[in-house]
Amino acid sequence: MSLCAEGYFLSVQYTVSIVDAAAHLVDVLMQVSDPHPDGQILRLPNWIPGSYMIRDFSRNIVSISASCQGAEVALEKVDKSTWRAASCKGELQLSYRVYAWDLSVRAAHVDQTHAFVNGTSVFLSAEGFADEKHDVVLHRPQHDVNNLFRVSTTLTAGTVDSAGYGVYSAENYDELIDHPIEQGNFKQLKFDACGVPHEVVLTGACHFDEDRLIQDLKTICEYEIRFFGEPAPVDRYVFMVMVVDAGYGGLEHRASTALMITRENLPVIGQSEVSDKYLDFLGLCSHEYFHTWNVKRIKPAAFVPLNLAAESYTELLWFFEGMTSYYDDLVLVRTGLMDEKRYLGVLSKTLTRIQRGSGRLTQTVTDSSFDAWNKFYKQDENAPNAIVSYYAKGALIALCMDAELRSRSDSDVTLDDLMRAMWENWQATQAGLEEQEPQRIASQLVKADLTEFFDPVLYSTDELPVNDALKQFGIDLQWSPRLSSSDMGGTRADDHGEAKALPAAPWLGATIVDASGGVKVMQVMRGGPAEQAGLSAGDLVVAINRLSVSKADVDHHLARYATCTELPVHYFRLGQLFESQLPLLPAPADTAVLSVAQSEKLQTWLTDSARVGSNEGVSGTPAIIS
Repeated sequence: MSLCAEGYFLSVQYTVSIVDAAAHLVDVLMQVSDPHPDGQILRLPNWIPGSYMIRDFSRNIVSISASCQGAEVALEKVDKSTWRAASCKGELQLSYRVYAWDLSVRAAHVDQTHAFVNGTSVFLSAEGFADEKHDVVLHRPQHDVNNLFRVSTTLTAGTVDSAGYGVYSAENYDELIDHPIEQGNFKQLKFDACGVPHEVVLTGACHFDEDRLIQDLKTICEYEIRFFGEPAPVDRYVFMVMVVDAGYGGLEHRASTALMITRENLPVIGQSEVSDKYLDFLGLCSHEYFHTWNVKRIKPAAFVPLNLAAESYTELLWFFEGMTSYYDDLVLVRTGLMDEKRYLGVLSKTLTRIQRGSGRLTQTVTDSSFDAWNKFYKQDENAPNAIVSYYAKGALIALCMDAELRSRSDSDVTLDDLMRAMWENWQATQAGLEEQEPQRIASQLVKADLTEFFDPVLYSTDELPVNDALKQFGIDLQWSPRLSSSDMGGTRADDHGEAKALPAAPWLGATIVDASGGVKVMQVMRGGPAEQAGLSAGDLVVAINRLSVSKADVDHHLARYATCTELPVHYFRLGQLFESQLPLLPAPADTAVLSVAQSEKLQTWLTDSARVGSNEGVSGTPAIIS
């Protein structure tokens, strides 16, 4: 914080009021202590860290005006998200109104039941003040006449009442926008992890096993803290959860995460079995919590400092999202929250997802990262044929890296060691990660040049060496035809524990959804039967072999006529009826089937928590699959 000419501290203060929740509006009064003498530049971010797409949050500012000492100050619109206030002497005040009706973890959503706000959506920045103190004053929403609402945020609290309304502060603008704010009559759970207070704040109707959720999250958090080494890099952490009827996702912040789940993702009271949906939620929490280290602190040099006005390009998202995606479910296994068989099922789905997209043969994982702004975050009907996920492929690269490091070092060095080395480097320098730094540090750890490993997996579209990596971990991988459109692989095995070989059934070569009168084509796979039949995304298929169809019918139709060479297909496009011939072709062998070949190797890999020196107290040992 610095002193201005008049001798008082430079600062920015925002007063946030909600006077019309039914219209989903947030009113903000912004006060800038000593504006620039030639006119003050004010700007709203165009994107939010962790979600790499230009979102133009300024489009939601419905009105804005400026004043100084009671007199109006002219505002000039410089571009879509920037204003210049005319020169004035004394405190500059900006009054603006934001429309907040984006039900996601990325922006702001306000109604009579709650108010969720990300700072990038509502807090204008004042040029020249980025490193100064920023205060936020929260007023209780006007409609909350019964005083039921409370505040949850990891902003530093100043003078606040028992419900949390009052003054909060941030040391700079970057910190300000990295602490989302939730207001409402939410459910609040608390637990400590390695001595650090943690909270789970759930907004939305929900009834679930609270004790189980607290214990499971405590287990995850303590493992990840000890993985990188105590103390944790936060003094307090909040899982900020919106419980909805449909929706799923998460966004990391420096001391919290914003999550969106359905009620089915929460544990059922009295149910001992862990549901797949609950495991999904735990995996999501594990993923976002791991980001506390990997991307919120260790981050690309391209993000230091953050430029929220325009795209910030990096090839490193394969590392930040891929490594995190590798560890999110692996942590569940290491802590006993997921058994090995279930984990292999999850891994097989990741393998299958990548193998089925011809985009892996078109786009490198580093290009996927660099082009996230206009490709990965703007996927269309051709996405499977054109792009590869740096999340999923990055996770498989992490698996291959883990195997490579162990192989090169006679198991003395693992991916865990690489992650901890990254953390130690960040603690020493707090510098951003250069584009090829993971490769350099990995090579240093094993005292060998790993160029021959990294160049193909990162900078080419060659197939990943997953077979060799899995073999090193005691797992056998076979590629089989899908059994149905919903088959994503798994651990099919016969009575002797070996993977079953099953015949290939015909496949459609397209993704479909039920629609009025038939099924709507969503995506068409390159070279598949649907493409050969001339089908395109958006077509309404009304009959196959002159029989009406639903999504559930298609697999049955194709299997019933498997001995035929083709079937007539009728579909509407732009209101016009067309007929074509759908070739009946066997499904390709693109479905991952995993089986355990060597249990000892598998156990060693999945229980490497013993390598963490400070990991005493991490509970849980997964059962061996025989």
